[in-house]
Amino acid sequence: MRKDLLAALNSPFFVASPDGIVIVDGRGTIVAANPQIALILGYGSHELAGRPVEDMIPASLRDSHHSHRDSYTSDPRPRSMGTGLRLKARHKDGNEVPVDIALSPIEAGGELLTIASVRDATARLEAEDAISEFEEWRAISDDRQRIARDLHDTVIQDIFAAGMGLQALQRQMPEDGTKAQLGASIGHLDSVITRLRGVIFNLTHSDEAEPFDAAARRVVTEALNGSGLNLHFKVSSPNPLPARTQEHILATLQEAISNAVRHAQATKVKVVITADDALASLCVSDDGIGMPDAAATRAGFGLTNMMNRAQVLGGSCDITPNAGGGTMVEWKVPL
Repeated sequence: MRKDLLAALNSPFFVASPDGIVIVDGRGTIVAANPQIALILGYGSHELAGRPVEDMIPASLRDSHHSHRDSYTSDPRPRSMGTGLRLKARHKDGNEVPVDIALSPIEAGGELLTIASVRDATARLEAEDAISEFEEWRAISDDRQRIARDLHDTVIQDIFAAGMGLQALQRQMPEDGTKAQLGASIGHLDSVITRLRGVIFNLTHSDEAEPFDAAARRVVTEALNGSGLNLHFKVSSPNPLPARTQEHILATLQEAISNAVRHAQATKVKVVITADDALASLCVSDDGIGMPDAAATRAGFGLTNMMNRAQVLGGSCDITPNAGGGTMVEWKVPL
């Protein structure tokens, strides 16, 4: 081994560096690696010597790495690898580890070598994800406050003014069926205002720390509104869902349950929410009268809303007849 390289490998910096260090020659063969690589990728420092550097690259990226390595060899300079990307290295056990990699050329014995400094990026990415999740929650909270203000300052006031006008008109009418119908419409406007005030309260008093399963059960309870429907409820989500996904699932759940209560003439409703690392799904089914044929081709605002919420997250929403009678809403989005 070249004397200058041997001296470098025996230096305290190489042996005790907190980052993994791998030295690669111009052919892409690993010349040496320091002990820290064992902690990051599971290899002993002597296991990697003589192996192609692509052994440390996930199988799906090895072909492209050849061209990236050739490009670096043609223009060697100190730089970060994959700037702006989330890089992964292949662990000895086959799993993938998030890493940050910095490259630096060095000449030894007349040969150009590349020093790759490898750092486990798990903690950094977890911190970035936590910050992103917080910012997403804050954006949602700001949006809720804006919607609540708009509802309170404009929509409710307009409905209230319309109701007052109808009441004034009702007082001038003779006692007949039309006056009674007008009274019923005024009562309906009052109930709309009451429901809107409830929506505003929920928007402005939402608890961001509320567990997802508790939030889903609360939404279902509020949507059932004492209807007496028999409820089967199950949530299976081992990992916290992204804030945006939670928001859309809960809104879709509220719409689906409300439809079952108002239109389905159902006696039972079943809610199943599942999530894993790749997919979140919501299934709401009832034993009611099912959807009329026309609804299958001309979805109302509520049904369109559920479909749009899935599409905006890259997912799908299918509303189909339930096998046992009634309707089934299947809503799925990738994570």
